[in-house]
Amino acid sequence: MLIAIIAIFCAGIGNFAMHRAFMESDDPLIQQMVKPLADKVGPNITYVFEFLLLVGAMAIATRNWFAALMLYGLYTIFNAMAFSWIMQRPR
Repeated sequence: MLIAIIAIFCAGIGNFAMHRAFMESDDPLIQQMVKPLADKVGPNITYVFEFLLLVGAMAIATRNWFAALMLYGLYTIFNAMAFSWIMQRPR
C-alpha cells in the first residue's frame, strides 16, 4: 500500500507538471477549452480539480491499492498522450 501511494504521488507530480505546461502554452485549443470555465469559477480551478484527483487516488489506495494504482496510472498515460499530441501538433 505504501509503495502504491508513493507511486501515485510521483505520477501526480508529473501530472501537475504536464498540467502547468498545458496552462502556460499559448495553444488556442487549450485557451478555448479552459476560458469558459476560468471565467465562471476562476483561473486556478483546473489545478484544484487535478489536486482532487490526486488526493482521491491516494485515498482509494488506502483501501484497494491495486485498483487505485491502475486507474491513476491510466489517467497519467492518457494525460501524457494528450500532452504529447497538443505540444507536437502544428499551430
